[in-house]
Amino acid sequence: MVLADADDSGLDSGLNLALIGNELIQFGSAEPMGGNRWRLSRLWRGRRGTEAATGAAMAGDRFVLIDVATLLMRDGVAGIGADIAVLATAPADGDGVEAETRLSGASVLPPAPVHLRAEAAPGGPTLLRWTRRSRTGWRWQEGVEAPLGEEAERYRVRIVPATGAELAETVSVAELSMPVGLAAPVRVEVRQIGDHGLSLPAILIL
Repeated sequence: MVLADADDSGLDSGLNLALIGNELIQFGSAEPMGGNRWRLSRLWRGRRGTEAATGAAMAGDRFVLIDVATLLMRDGVAGIGADIAVLATAPADGDGVEAETRLSGASVLPPAPVHLRAEAAPGGPTLLRWTRRSRTGWRWQEGVEAPLGEEAERYRVRIVPATGAELAETVSVAELSMPVGLAAPVRVEVRQIGDHGLSLPAILIL
């Protein structure tokens, strides 16, 4: 295995994407340390919605270098939940190396919303607001709204006060008026509803 460096423009174009544990990262510098060991630095962490796995990797976890140009997936959404064979081959490998894995469907779920915040309007209700993300719009485009990537924009909001019953709302815009009189602390979770399931939650403690 030989790893290479990448400059910022190369990282922006998707170079040096790797899976460590359950987190996708990109690395700008790869320093060989001998014995098939490498020190990776200039890391871009939690790529493509895997920020929930940041910092969870342990010694011995899998490391998979992902090259989009040589990646071929034959199963689509219909294969979610099924066990499939993954085959790694190169021209000199002969039959290659095969492993089994289960298609979790994580790549077709929307990423968790970000910038969840509470805004208290003078003399008015407290508003919860957040910013959605898109599984089809990872690259930043100046002045262009991220594509929705789903058939409809919908969110599931869960509000859990310190005492009393929790509340659940489904909304079609990225905001919600907070009920009054909730016992603090209040836990707020917002998930985007996608075509194939729910995103991970954005969480705010008030």
